[in-house]
Amino acid sequence: MDKKDIYLYIKSIKGISSITLGKIIDEVGSIEEIVKLNEKDIYNLKNISLNIKENLVKYISRFNLDEIKETLYKESIQYICIEDEEYPKNLKNIYNPPLLLFYKGDLSIINNSLNIAMVGSRKPTSYGIYCAERFSYELSEKNVNIVSGIALGIDSCCHRGCMKGKSKTIAVLASPLNNIRPSSNSVIAHEILEDGGVILSEYNLNHPVTRGNFPQRNRIISGISDGVVVVEAAEKSGALITADLALDQGKNVFAIPGNINSKMSKGCHKIIKEGAKLIENIEDILDEYSNAGFNNKISIEYDIKDLNDLSNESLKIIHAIKDNGILQINEICDNTGMDIKMVNSIINELLLKDLVVEMNNKMYSIN
Repeated sequence: MDKKDIYLYIKSIKGISSITLGKIIDEVGSIEEIVKLNEKDIYNLKNISLNIKENLVKYISRFNLDEIKETLYKESIQYICIEDEEYPKNLKNIYNPPLLLFYKGDLSIINNSLNIAMVGSRKPTSYGIYCAERFSYELSEKNVNIVSGIALGIDSCCHRGCMKGKSKTIAVLASPLNNIRPSSNSVIAHEILEDGGVILSEYNLNHPVTRGNFPQRNRIISGISDGVVVVEAAEKSGALITADLALDQGKNVFAIPGNINSKMSKGCHKIIKEGAKLIENIEDILDEYSNAGFNNKISIEYDIKDLNDLSNESLKIIHAIKDNGILQINEICDNTGMDIKMVNSIINELLLKDLVVEMNNKMYSIN
């Protein structure tokens, strides 16, 4: 049985949250050991409630895994566990990461691009709608994926703005994939999949939708992302919860300023006062990532005038760095097939022309 199947098997038992399952794994050593436990072993588990122990004893040998998998297959839903290589890398590092994710679409886009979350009010102003659509579209044109919660208002505007650009959008649900909430957003969910994006949830089919699901969903939105933009939000808003989670996870937090007389700007102004970066354009966002190992994930445009006078060898080095983001001298040699003496000479010329910049440890990036 695959590890992800064992996770699916155990997580299908009532009351087994990610935190509870994590405690059991820590005690017994691995997910595989859980299915080997006998009744006595289960009742001897530490820091687990009696109710959960009883559910484990009752169901651990009775679940029909094939039936569960068949139901998911009929709904075109795939699943992945935290131990799989394809699991979102950023998400592994947060507190209480979901041990199992259910998804539709292309999950690989999460690990292959810069991901920026954009969140905000469910009742935005026309200004908020304009900013959501503009920023998400312009970021998408730079090959930046947009992550949001497929809610009404700002979330939906951000998903749609992204789909107008080059990149893909990632929608994180607070409900199972067979019960998209609000139901009116089933249309945009379909559009996201048609566009090559992905929708995902930590909740299995028919899991109840409660108010507690939404802050839990928000930790995934910020966890997947490399930074969070609050577009427009009231002073008490779920979007600010996502921003707080992003700070706890060590992510950048950005906020778009608004009208000082608008209640929908109070939340953004609050977090700007607390240290969120005020942004007026996407360059204010991209500047935070351009020299931090993300160049290979961001579409970099070049002024053709700057390249017209370059030799073929210089262009070869420029494109090698562009394609890989940041390279050391020996890596440039490997990528271009040129000897180190020539590479050093050309790099010095490119530094003088401000076309490349030297970073720590003799690493070079496009300027």
